[in-house]
Amino acid sequence: MAVTTRVLLLGNMLSKISYLLQQTYWKVRLLFKNDRKAYLSLYHHLGIMANNIKFYQIALSHKSMSMIDKEGHRLNNERLEYLGDSVISMAVADYLFSHYKEASEGMLTTTRSKLVNRKYLNNIAFEQHIDCFIRKGKSVVSPNNNVYGNTMEAIMGAIYLDRGYRTSCKFVEKWIIKNPEHMDVIIYTETNHKARLMEWGQKNKMQLFFYFLPETRDKEHHPHFEVDVFINGIVSGHGSGRTKKEAEQNASEEALRNIKA
Repeated sequence: MAVTTRVLLLGNMLSKISYLLQQTYWKVRLLFKNDRKAYLSLYHHLGIMANNIKFYQIALSHKSMSMIDKEGHRLNNERLEYLGDSVISMAVADYLFSHYKEASEGMLTTTRSKLVNRKYLNNIAFEQHIDCFIRKGKSVVSPNNNVYGNTMEAIMGAIYLDRGYRTSCKFVEKWIIKNPEHMDVIIYTETNHKARLMEWGQKNKMQLFFYFLPETRDKEHHPHFEVDVFINGIVSGHGSGRTKKEAEQNASEEALRNIKA
């Protein structure tokens, strides 16, 4: 037992020394960069020791504020968002597979879906104050367009391109997974509100019906869905979202709150 403790302590010490060396090396390199203020700002606010600031500048640029490169290509965070979505999903899957060795495939899949869903990533983006750094047009004001969660994904894509997969995993663990106590809350919190509502309806012999309002488009031409959930012919919940599934979940959540009230 004593040997194991010493090994763990040595491992932690070496990890700290390695980090300090990386930090020192990065700060020395920073002296020779013209835009070092941008690098320092990224480090102080998000803890990222960037090698190439351009990845992050693009990651923080909404398509309403696209930049144009020398070849005439429009640069914004949509492509990095696509990449970051896959990076987060893979990093979360890696963590769950390594740390929950007794978990079933179903439990792993359900937990991963909770950690990568847009609502959760929106909240993480606010926790890290990423909303303060996004470059977006004045017309982009609605929280329903998920700008913040999308930008979180784009930043993870930028970290992956700039620092590699291992560093990406570290930030996923730091921002999204956080700690074992937080993971316990995620694992044991039921988020499938529609399934809970359907189960309640069957148990209490209630008739449930979801009625979708006509589909609309936001200012960025993204689809927007609204739905009412009826219980025995009475509107008991209303929800909206970028997808029908998201709208149904939000409506079901409101209905469950009204039932408890």
